[in-house]
Amino acid sequence: MKRSLIAGAVALLTTAAVIAVGIAAATTATASAAAVVTRASITTTGTNPQPSDNCGTGIATGTDTVTYTSVQAPTGGFHIAGTDTGTARVDWPDGSYSLEGFTDHFSVVATAGTTVVTDAHTDFAYNYSAGGVLQSQGKFYATEHFTVTNGVIVRVDFEFNHVHGTFC
Repeated sequence: MKRSLIAGAVALLTTAAVIAVGIAAATTATASAAAVVTRASITTTGTNPQPSDNCGTGIATGTDTVTYTSVQAPTGGFHIAGTDTGTARVDWPDGSYSLEGFTDHFSVVATAGTTVVTDAHTDFAYNYSAGGVLQSQGKFYATEHFTVTNGVIVRVDFEFNHVHGTFC
């Protein structure tokens, strides 16, 4: 199962923006006695087409919220940790609909020359008939972890396709 296009695109752009802000702040930080701590929450909403292999193209309407804490160390390194959650409703051409969502727990740690990124991801979907009867449901779990040192990927660990339940 893929997260909805709206949720996936918004989550990717929002998470990338959070990381870019952290990198910019870390590289411009001056040496001082205290770390700089930033806490923020960003919520976006939208509506987009949702293509499907077996249901036609539906209309997805959803909300994505990224909440994070960024700590810039006096030495210039930084750590960002947060949660990205999203929900969407997809209305299909035959009147059926899906209620979908995801949660990502992410962490980015950057020190002189090394960046470590970790993400634990869960998707869920509940698919209903036009009459509101539950037809199928399921969850998808994935984790990602990679380490880059001096521009070279030195460790990659992906665990995908842990699917529980059924999907239409």
